[in-house]
Amino acid sequence: MQLYNIERRQQQLLEGYAGCFMDLPVTEGNPSFKNSLFSFCEKKQNETVNRLHIMEIGNPAPGQQKFKINSEIAMDAQAIGDFPVLMQVAPKFGLLFIITKMGYFFMYETSRGALIYRQRVTDSMIFAATRNAQTDGMICVNKAGQIFAINVEDQNLVKFIMGATHI
Repeated sequence: MQLYNIERRQQQLLEGYAGCFMDLPVTEGNPSFKNSLFSFCEKKQNETVNRLHIMEIGNPAPGQQKFKINSEIAMDAQAIGDFPVLMQVAPKFGLLFIITKMGYFFMYETSRGALIYRQRVTDSMIFAATRNAQTDGMICVNKAGQIFAINVEDQNLVKFIMGATHI
């Protein structure tokens, strides 16, 4: 993955697979400030761990340090060679959606980098996905030609998180 800063005329190479840009409030004590963030999945050469990185690329909130967090992506042990291929932000919920080559769906809370949900959603590779602006979810197309939606049930999200033992 290659990033390029137009203002500085500078490039940066990353050992990453999927990424997205977003404007979300992640500064504690200042929920009205939207941080400009970049998120990507990384797997360094000769390492077995995939990592999710979320970092601030704009100016931080007044009096704050730039936001930066990373966490391990808990890949399924039976999905040898799997890696993230798609990433989408759900700004309404402050969530990141990640889909892997082998059809696993991951949902992370952005300000903590905490895994909320993981499930295999298809046996066929998803090759295209886009944000559903009406639901703040995803519409996906897999290699078998199936079109399906991934959505957050907003009335059940908090209840699900509060009852989750893995968070």
